[in-house]
Amino acid sequence: MFMETACSSDYEMCKNGNPLLWPPETQQYKTRFLHRELAGLGFLALFAREVGATLNPQDVVLSAAKHLYNYFHYNFAVFSLPADFGGLTAFSPLDAAGCRSSFLMAAESFPELKYRRINGYRFLDLSAPLEVKVAGDYPIVLELAENCGTITLYCGEEAAERARQDLLTAVAESLTTALRNAREHDRVKELSVRDTLTGLYNRRVLEEILSIEEKKRIPAPFAILIIDLDDFKVINDTFGHPAGDRVLSVLGKVLLENSRKENIVARYGGEEFAVLLTNTGLSVALQVAERLRIKLSEQDFAFSGRKVNLTASIGVAHNEGNRAVMESLLARADQALYQAKRNGKNRVCFHETAHVEKLPDKRSRPGKRSAVLQFGVATVA
Repeated sequence: MFMETACSSDYEMCKNGNPLLWPPETQQYKTRFLHRELAGLGFLALFAREVGATLNPQDVVLSAAKHLYNYFHYNFAVFSLPADFGGLTAFSPLDAAGCRSSFLMAAESFPELKYRRINGYRFLDLSAPLEVKVAGDYPIVLELAENCGTITLYCGEEAAERARQDLLTAVAESLTTALRNAREHDRVKELSVRDTLTGLYNRRVLEEILSIEEKKRIPAPFAILIIDLDDFKVINDTFGHPAGDRVLSVLGKVLLENSRKENIVARYGGEEFAVLLTNTGLSVALQVAERLRIKLSEQDFAFSGRKVNLTASIGVAHNEGNRAVMESLLARADQALYQAKRNGKNRVCFHETAHVEKLPDKRSRPGKRSAVLQFGVATVA
């Protein structure tokens, strides 16, 4: 590269001979070389410290974009990273007209790049787009290790001269380490809130969300469904715990796929699951519970050549749009679940209070009878 040759020639001219005998122009070369070296070392130290100061992948990327701009003064930067690091993202300190040529160059290498992504000056802590300062575009590419992607900076000639390969390698290593640490932190954080078998949220997450709702002055109406598989112990005793684990994993997936994205689906413990329905009245919650009961009963399993079909009992409690103590709400859902078990299993029951909505009349679907209507709605005082 041109910039490598320039730096090395400067150094060769400065390192030989008696400094007192160097001509003035050689002294200038040496001064320029040392200033460049010190600036590069200072940038590397600051860059490594700042990008490693956060464990949020998006914050790592934003910090890298800001500090790379401060050193290279790029016209346009393309971060082509994995999806969990933000995917393909463009940054520019210039307005759209100012970075047009840079964008066209980038589009040749990144066809999926969208022009609307060019508003990077906001992410660079700049209050407004800068005026065009450089005409030429010299692409500088940082190859990140461990499948973390690439970063391409489109700079002017002066900035490109500072892009020595050893400096680029050090920058890439620092950013790779920061992104790897952020990814590992996300993985550990995810494990702390997820059930390892089903991938659903664990009970702690459900309780924390309920605790947050409890503290709201005017909470939104929501319902809790506690779902327990009927006679699940028979599966473990007859076919072994691996068969039981498979059942739990499949049924957890069924619950997730048949719930809205804004709802919380959790493994409550053992063979019990819980679904938190947000902004939902009791009548709708009962309809959802009945639909989930049917979906779960439709799942067929085969173990040791024998077909197995499981059913589920569901207890429902509703906060009535009022502040409800978390423990009380869960206890009411548990009581409704126990009532469903006592009444013959494979049904939905709800905990009724003085001001709760009543279950509306509902006709059964052809060929299928609703367990709520078939067995009646058990109310727990």
